[in-house]
Amino acid sequence: MNKITGTTIFIIVLMFTVFTTLSDHTVLQYIALFLGLILAINSVFQFDKVKKAEVEKERIQLSTWKNK
Repeated sequence: MNKITGTTIFIIVLMFTVFTTLSDHTVLQYIALFLGLILAINSVFQFDKVKKAEVEKERIQLSTWKNK
């Protein structure tokens, strides 16, 4: 199963933004706005998690290289 990255979630947020602006129904606008906001916040945490994992991986590689 593929991991859902922050980039994927950000694209979904952009989709909800388009739904918010193009919708003629107020209820749909609010639902799309709310879901887009929740996913935007989630994508920030996903980006941060991926970045921390990359930094930790580089730190491990540097520490093993120095020990040789």
